[in-house]
Amino acid sequence: MIVERTLDVGIILSILTNKEIFDAISEDTATFNDIHIDVIKDYWLKITVENQVIGVVQFKQMFNKCYDSHIHILPWYRKKHSINSGKEIIKWCKNNLSGCLLYTNVPVFCENVKRFLISFDFIEQGILPNAWSKNGVMNDMSIMTREV
Repeated sequence: MIVERTLDVGIILSILTNKEIFDAISEDTATFNDIHIDVIKDYWLKITVENQVIGVVQFKQMFNKCYDSHIHILPWYRKKHSINSGKEIIKWCKNNLSGCLLYTNVPVFCENVKRFLISFDFIEQGILPNAWSKNGVMNDMSIMTREV
């Protein structure tokens, strides 16, 4: 498995526009036109196994030492590669974002995502109430953080 920075917008879009991934990450009424990728300001990583890209990761700098973080692994690779992907992503962060805080917001109903993040030492810090629209319902978001 290789986790490395990519500047290839096409690779990133191929993952983010996957039907299952887009449905999971987008709010109601979102379309592919709402996806905005900046490979210069943000760190985008690609996750490759046996020359096949299985996912991408975004680190968007929000403050001097704080990055909004999002992991997107294609559904059919998750069971076999999620844990190792997480380990390699954290290793990349230690080499490139040492001393920084990673954070992400997770819909409270995505318990599997929260468990995955907790297994990599993310901590639930609080709730953003009624922050995210999905299936016609306003949902709370868990605020998850991890120091690198």
